[in-house]
Amino acid sequence: MDIRSEATVEPILEHETVKVHSLFPKFSFREQTEGSYLEFVDVFEIRAGAQAEPHYHDTHEFYFLLEGDAVVQIEDEASHVRPGDLIHIPRNAKHSIWPTTDRGVKAFCFAVSYQEPELPGYTPAELPPVEPAAQ
Repeated sequence: MDIRSEATVEPILEHETVKVHSLFPKFSFREQTEGSYLEFVDVFEIRAGAQAEPHYHDTHEFYFLLEGDAVVQIEDEASHVRPGDLIHIPRNAKHSIWPTTDRGVKAFCFAVSYQEPELPGYTPAELPPVEPAAQ
């Protein structure tokens, strides 16, 4: 599972005054995403006690947690995530996310896609729950 955190990345200074936490350094993900397009950029919220429907799609999808703690499950791995974490969901990987507190969760989300625009955005999937990795 690929989870990166701004808390663990040493910032660099760009444009003289901009502190940058490079979670994917420039050009480091080019080879994996060649031939794709930016499908969407969103902010989503999930209320406490709810869960994103398990699903998959032919995209590299990224969640950057803004508020709340959650568990993200990708295929047969699950992990606790918190604000400042960036989760990469690989192409066609079954996944879901759900809050672990009574606050719910809010995240910035975007995807680079290989899907034809006429197709449905995602396919619902069975995703047997697994215990999150120990923190």
